[in-house]
Amino acid sequence: MKVFTVFLSIVILQFCGVADGALSTVVENGEEECFVVRAPAGESSMISGNFDCLDDELPTGPIGVILYDNKMAPVWRSQKGAAEGTFSLYGSGKFELCIQNGNIGSDDYYAPKDGNNREVGFAIRVVPPSRGLENESGPDDRLTTNLLEMSTKLMAGLHTMSDHQEYMRERENRHTILADTTFNRVVQW
Repeated sequence: MKVFTVFLSIVILQFCGVADGALSTVVENGEEECFVVRAPAGESSMISGNFDCLDDELPTGPIGVILYDNKMAPVWRSQKGAAEGTFSLYGSGKFELCIQNGNIGSDDYYAPKDGNNREVGFAIRVVPPSRGLENESGPDDRLTTNLLEMSTKLMAGLHTMSDHQEYMRERENRHTILADTTFNRVVQW
């Protein structure tokens, strides 16, 4: 049900022109959670995203995040032991973002198991190419195209920063609920 909900929300967002989703998931020990996103076929879209391990008290060694293309070939992978990471690439078709917790993946990426489940926040965006100056060749047109590409990268960085702030808000809410529950139990006792 969870994968269907994520897939449905990303498909709905694609009809708006930009697919944008920021979620968190608990990856059980020795398991892998994968999420599918489709970029429009026939044109190269910018696919960007990030991840952040939300369990600060646990080591991040067993976590591995891999982005596969439609042939299940890895096009990006997190660095070993990284607590967070970002990616940005151009492509079209189906992509699959897989988050592993001490699992042996199909690409022989191995992370050791330690018996702990981990919560990982992640975001993925698909932005279709901007329209306008594809066939122009004057110096002003090249400059404008360069500025458009740089602004796209800047927006991806700003989105990454806002995703991390959202992860922190989610973590703060979770801790507030735990503190309130603990306080209420102490008062009732």
